[in-house]
Amino acid sequence: MPVEWVISLLSLFGVNSILLFFVKRYFDKRDKREQAAEKEKETLYLRIDNSLETLRLLSYHRMSQEIERLLDQGYATPAERRILDEMYHNYKAHGWNGDMDARLEKVYRLRTDGPER
Repeated sequence: MPVEWVISLLSLFGVNSILLFFVKRYFDKRDKREQAAEKEKETLYLRIDNSLETLRLLSYHRMSQEIERLLDQGYATPAERRILDEMYHNYKAHGWNGDMDARLEKVYRLRTDGPER
């Protein structure tokens, strides 16, 4: 009878080991897929952050160009001010700061009509 118990115990441990092997293998594969998906997501977020930074720089540059053009022109029509306001509100909506407030104030102090011809 003790030999039968030993054989039963060895069989039980063998089956458990095989089951444990397959369960561990399944979870290891799943973990690797999850890690790969997380890495792809981090890469995507980094690309999005870089794209937003590029947009911020382009917005700043375009607003700067428009402000300088209007200051050189010496006046700003209501339509030009409205476009500049929209650009400014979009710029500020993203939480971006800079010297735009002071520069925009100079544009608001300009007259609204062109020089007499």
